Order: sequence, then C-alpha cells, then structure tokens
Amino acid sequence: MLFWTGSALSAPTRADLTNLQNQIRQEQKTSEANAKKAAELSGEVQNVQRQMVQLAKTVQEKEDDLTRLEKRQIQMKNRQQELEARLSLTNKQIVQIVTGLQTLAIRPPELALIQVRTPLDTLRSRMLMGYSIPVIQGTNKQVQQDLAELSRLRSDMQEQIVRIKSAHSQLSEQSSQMDKLLQQKSILQAQYQVSQAQSQERVKLLGAQARDLKDLLDRLDNEKKEATRMAVQHLNQNRPSFRQNTSPSGGAFAKAKGRLPYPVRGNITGHFGDTMLGGAHAKGITLSARPSARVIAPFDGTVLFAGPFKNYGELVILDHGDSYLTLLAGMETINPAVGQQVLAGEPIGQMKAVKPDLYIEIRKDGQPIDPTLWFAR
Repeated sequence: MLFWTGSALSAPTRADLTNLQNQIRQEQKTSEANAKKAAELSGEVQNVQRQMVQLAKTVQEKEDDLTRLEKRQIQMKNRQQELEARLSLTNKQIVQIVTGLQTLAIRPPELALIQVRTPLDTLRSRMLMGYSIPVIQGTNKQVQQDLAELSRLRSDMQEQIVRIKSAHSQLSEQSSQMDKLLQQKSILQAQYQVSQAQSQERVKLLGAQARDLKDLLDRLDNEKKEATRMAVQHLNQNRPSFRQNTSPSGGAFAKAKGRLPYPVRGNITGHFGDTMLGGAHAKGITLSARPSARVIAPFDGTVLFAGPFKNYGELVILDHGDSYLTLLAGMETINPAVGQQVLAGEPIGQMKAVKPDLYIEIRKDGQPIDPTLWFAR
C-alpha cells in the first residue's frame, strides 16, 4: 500500500520534472536562436558602418573637389572682368588717339598755308604723330594678347561649368547612397535596440532639466554609471545581450592625438581661447564648411547625447573612453541615436545650408582642451 502511494506520488513528480526540463531546453534554444540572430544583426550593422565610412570619405573628398572647382571658377570670373575692363579702357584710349590723328589727316594743305601756326604747334603735331604710332602698335599687340587670353578663359570657364555640374551630380548620387545606408543601419538597429526610445526620452529629459553644458555632462556621466551598473547586473543574470554600449579604452584616444580627421572639411574661423561676446573664452573651435556638408565621427565612440540643446542647436556628444568626450554642435540634422556606437569616419550628421559653422569641443574629465592639438594638420 505504501509502495502504491509512493508510486502514485512519484509519477506526477517525474512528469512535472520532465515538463520543466523540456521548458528549460526550449528556453535555451530560444536564447541560442536570439543570440545567433543578434550576432548576425551585429555583423550586418558593422558591415554597413564600414561601407558608410568609406563612402563618407569619398563624399568629403568630392566636397573638397567641388570647393576647389568653385574657387577656380571665381578666379576665372575675376580675371575675365579684369581683361574686359582693360580692353574697354584701351578701346577708349585708341579712339581718342585715332580721333586726333584723323583731325590732322583731314586738315587741307591750303588751310595749313593760310593758317597762322607757331613752331610750337608744329612741334606738338609731330610729337603726337611720333607718340601715337608706337603706342597704337604696342597697344594693338597687348590687345591681341588679351583677346587671345579672354578667348581661352571663356573656353576654360565653359569646361569648368561642365566639371562643376558633373561634381554636383556625383556628390548628389553619393549622398543618396549615404542616405540609403543610414536608413539601412537604422532599420537593423531598430530590430535589437528595444530600449532605444526609452534612452532617447531619458536624454531629452536630461537635456531639458540641465541648466548648462557642464550640468548636462554631469547628468550624462551619472546616466552612464547607472547604465554600466545595470549592464553588470544584466550579465550576472546570464541574460543574452546583442551588443554592449562600451567605448574604446586602453588609451586609444590619447594615442590618436594629432592624427584625428576633422569632422567636416572647411576653414577654422574660431579658435580655442578666443574672447567671445560677454568676455567669455571659447572652449572649442569653429569650422566654416560647405553648405550641407557631411559630418563624420573623428574617432570610435558611443553616443551619449544626440539632439537639440540650448543655443548649441543640434548637439552630439561622443564618449571615446578614458574620460574623453567630443562635442559637435551646429548641424542641421544628426543620424545616430543615444547609446549607439559609431566608427571613426562614420557620418553622424549634415551641416546647415546657410551659415554651416560646426562647433567642436574635446574634453578630458569634463575639462575642455584645445581640439587643434588632436586633429591632423
């Protein structure tokens, strides 16, 4: 009887145990499938990022070519105006000289006999003749040279216009490819970044609550520490994760000093330490770029902040590890979202069409340092 009772009790126990084991195996399979899918997505994202880096380099080089072509076109237009003005002045001078010579030529000899002329008048007439002929000859030679140069210049300008149109077309095509890659990356990332919207909302809230840029950086630092704590807790629980938002470490950014590419091609119009309105000193530099130029990440990093902030406009803050941050402000649009990792040379935004000035800061432990020391000359 006891055996039967024990047998009766042990049968459901074994069934429950078997069922539990099946559930565990199913969960393991699901976890492995998710991990495999995450790895595949990670590889696809990284492949797209590498394509974007190469294409961004090509786009910036094409922007440089276009800038040089446009500057050359301006020089040619200025030279054309200079030649046309000189030819116009020369034409007026020749008309005056020829008019004087014609006046002498049509004077009848009989009039010369009866008209009282002083020796000084005769000398002046001879001097005019002696001066005019070599002047006209020399001027004619110069005019011929100017006309030949003007003809070549006009022909070159037509070719320059064709080259500029071609460069514009190529740049437009490459920009379209870039937009497609950005969209592709966004779609891939949306498949695994479930908490992206929540992170963005938290950062927006931080941006709205922050009193100034230093306050924002402090809040972001606290947010980063909290995210790290949660990530460690997450790993301790052995839950599969797609990709940790970690930044480069091991002094990689410090070793890149003096070799970073500028985020955008242009001229430095504002220097570190310049006195600004109100007496404050600039904590970064300003680059004047082409309208709608592409902006790239100068180094690998994680996006700590992306969005509008105070009078900075659209602001992107990249964490490069070892307490190094890069701040980029003044863009029309920005591409990455908070928490995403970007590669060096990866496009992260686009400049405005009007007054495309990019403001750049580099900070170490929250303190601004001269960015020009870090970028390649």
